[in-house]
Amino acid sequence: MSSESDHPTDPTPVLSPADGEMFALVTVGTDEGDAITFGIDPAQMLSGEEARQKAVEDGVIAEGEDLPNDFYIANDEKTLELVQLADDARISVISANDTSKYLAIDLEQLKQLWDGEYAGDPVYGIVPATPIAMDVTVKGGVVSEAQEVYLP
Repeated sequence: MSSESDHPTDPTPVLSPADGEMFALVTVGTDEGDAITFGIDPAQMLSGEEARQKAVEDGVIAEGEDLPNDFYIANDEKTLELVQLADDARISVISANDTSKYLAIDLEQLKQLWDGEYAGDPVYGIVPATPIAMDVTVKGGVVSEAQEVYLP
């Protein structure tokens, strides 16, 4: 898996990312006016032999070693871009009670999860202040959906 220590910290403002779907590492913060920000760092989720080979190439494991969870997040070009969310953006996270189910939350609740202050239903796999693996959909230059990706 990728190291969080080399995750970018200085966001680059982006008004309208290209429409489509992407896997990204998501961060949540606040700007100077205390408005909640949503940042994406596009990455690639790999599995199987492709994941193992990329992990070897990146020096995470040695040749002949196996990945412990058979996946690897490749992120050669680390960028953090602040993006806008649609007013009706759908944000969903994985339920800790049943990892086959998603919980619908809003941006404020995502910020609470990021800050470690969330008091809602238990959520799987989100560690405060750590980028969140999500599938992100952009329509009309704004994020219309962000769904947490299950990482074993």
